[in-house]
Amino acid sequence: MKEQLQANLFTKYLAGMCSNEEETFLKNWLKSNPANQMFLGFVQQNIPQSVRTQK
Repeated sequence: MKEQLQANLFTKYLAGMCSNEEETFLKNWLKSNPANQMFLGFVQQNIPQSVRTQK
């Protein structure tokens, strides 16, 4: 269940739909470990372009 919630948060972030708190949490998480950035890149590849927004 925790993994599913995290995946939903990643999707919201990539779609530009995160709250400020969620975005801050994810940015801190990304900075905490270089492997996290690679993981988010993997998630991004698996989300259709139509869902993602340009940031």
